[in-house]
Amino acid sequence: MNAVTFLLGYAMALSWLAPVLFTGPISGRIHPRLSVAGWLVVVATASFAWVAALVILIAGAAHSLITRSAPTFCVETLGIASAVTLPPTVATVLVVALLAVTAAVATNTTRRVIVTLCRTRRANRRHVEAVRIIGRRTDHDGVVAITADQPTAYCVSGGRQRAIVVTTAALELLDPQALAAVLAHERAHLRGRHHHIIATLSTLAAALPRLPLMRAAAQAVPALLEMCADDAATRRHGREPLLAGLVTLSTRLRLPEGVLAATGTAVTDRVTRLMQPRRAIWWHPRSLAMLLMVVGTAAAPAFALTLCALQS
Repeated sequence: MNAVTFLLGYAMALSWLAPVLFTGPISGRIHPRLSVAGWLVVVATASFAWVAALVILIAGAAHSLITRSAPTFCVETLGIASAVTLPPTVATVLVVALLAVTAAVATNTTRRVIVTLCRTRRANRRHVEAVRIIGRRTDHDGVVAITADQPTAYCVSGGRQRAIVVTTAALELLDPQALAAVLAHERAHLRGRHHHIIATLSTLAAALPRLPLMRAAAQAVPALLEMCADDAATRRHGREPLLAGLVTLSTRLRLPEGVLAATGTAVTDRVTRLMQPRRAIWWHPRSLAMLLMVVGTAAAPAFALTLCALQS
């Protein structure tokens, strides 16, 4: 087996098997930051394997045309040791077709990713400019209030222009502590550049819809990033203010003292998670297994390419 065969097989295995592993029993009780890191490493590794295989194929195809060794390349590039004799014209057509297909796939995917990310960035920048025009500044740094009956808070980032937007309905419902926790949650999104992560995964899923890995990552990571932002807010303000803010924004009801636990059970998975006792899950066996799996996933292509280079 040569490098191209391994990279193609490895990329296919990750694209179809990784979603099963990352959504299976091993993913339970794992810290969301570790889960996000796992998804991103697997997506990056699979993308690297696909791209590396395509680059080797394109380089080999171009070299075969120059040296007139197209039949040999067509056989050896897939690790087949036996010789196959093809007419020069047929072999050349096969190599040119291989070169064209691989280049078209890589170019089209790269173009779609870049165009979508640039379009998203421009739309976000226009959004920031619009809310700053129609909204009013608040006492909180970088926070703009807009008039709306729907209580909500969100953040938007368009390059260097960023804003946290809260509606007047949210300002009326949230007490100062809950508002501070909600704003800390949104600042965690901006600080972690979560918008770029979600946009990139969504673009890859749209550009490569037949790869289960891309679809699964685009669906799973946004919720995990919300949990990461929740954790950042609770470290600064505690769980109770954030819980009060989430429940208030979800139900449009200001919560009186002492009834948070009773009303929180019918909200979202995030609220349920925040209401549960904290556990030391970083050193849980499942977390260690996930960490080892992520490290092994990232190291396998480099190890295989090193072995292939030593054998050649």
